[in-house]
Amino acid sequence: MSIALREENFVVIDVGSHYTTAGIGMHDTNKPPSVIIDMADFNYPIKNHKIINWKDLEDCWHHILFKELGIKKSRNESPVLISVPVQWTKLEHERITQIFFESFNVPGVYIAAQPLLTLFGCGTVSGIVVDIGSETTDVNIVVDSNLQSQSVFTIPMGGNVFDEYFLQLLKKDTHLVKQFENTDLQLDTSFAKYVRELPGICNVSIGHELEDNMLAAELQNAMEEPEIIDEILDDETNPKKVAEEEEVVDLPETVEIKYKEHTFNIGAYRHDVLDPLFSPDLVGLDSPSLPEAMRLSAMNCEPPEIRPKLWENIAIAGGCCHTAGLARRIKTEVQLFLPHSENAGDTQPRQLSFLRIADYFTVLKDKKYQQYSTWLGAEIVAKLVFIDAKNYISKVDYNESGPSVVHTKAY
Repeated sequence: MSIALREENFVVIDVGSHYTTAGIGMHDTNKPPSVIIDMADFNYPIKNHKIINWKDLEDCWHHILFKELGIKKSRNESPVLISVPVQWTKLEHERITQIFFESFNVPGVYIAAQPLLTLFGCGTVSGIVVDIGSETTDVNIVVDSNLQSQSVFTIPMGGNVFDEYFLQLLKKDTHLVKQFENTDLQLDTSFAKYVRELPGICNVSIGHELEDNMLAAELQNAMEEPEIIDEILDDETNPKKVAEEEEVVDLPETVEIKYKEHTFNIGAYRHDVLDPLFSPDLVGLDSPSLPEAMRLSAMNCEPPEIRPKLWENIAIAGGCCHTAGLARRIKTEVQLFLPHSENAGDTQPRQLSFLRIADYFTVLKDKKYQQYSTWLGAEIVAKLVFIDAKNYISKVDYNESGPSVVHTKAY
């Protein structure tokens, strides 16, 4: 007989290659995670969506449950929802299940795919999820809460690549190089990452870097064209919230940055940091750009008649999701290849819009928390699944079937 599980004991762990977030108590979902783990402390056990060291990963989870959250192993009444990349297979799910039941003595486990949770956190069940991580950028399609596995597209580029590219731009700034020469500091990727992650510094500008390119005129025209449709449903008929498209204007040519008790001047090239997403050749990658990857993913989606609707629900996740101008840049370039005519047909998107956390989450609606849309979705799902043992893998299920129980439970 299984014990009754209480919301205040529900645990969520959102796995990441560089940062893992966690928290306990799902009675209030309007909160950021209480635990943020730097995976460097555990030797980065996940790289490029692959688990390269199970022992370090298990140590990380052990630390979260019993050190950070203060759970008692001998009488563990905290079921765990763990959000994982879609690339992890049933074999990884089996081992995760085994670790949590046999090593951590949990009463229940639920494993959920991160793109699903991202959309749930934005209040919808279908759409395009763009997750810009530290190592890769993933595009996933979800239709009616079902992942379209044939539409998964991964660009081998993320925050690490942006930092290296930004460092190249910084080193071309002779004035900045001289400033560093007058200090005992190094102009390295640590500085590049620090500047890139500062709020409101490295925005995404549109068109400036393409002035000598034939695409520039097309982009400018796309920017000047009217929206595919100006009307957006109000909140009464559309509970999910559409993100405002921030236009980056009137920015100073240079800004002062304080770093380790020194002041440095950074030029307008700071707005070029995410350009490799739109021109992978800038970093020597033979890969489709992000807009092209989104198009390819949508084209592989079934049934075809759902494809136009997907463009109305685009969710951006990951550490770069709150960068001002990113959504507008994506929209500007995506509109170049979407069907567009005065007579809207079944194959034409009626609007192209980006999602954000809804306003009724009074804390998480803040733009700085948008990166926690996956976390929020996980909290919501935990509240729903752990109220009935039929929904998750219970200790009884595991004792009867072992790790292979993951093959009989829906995720």
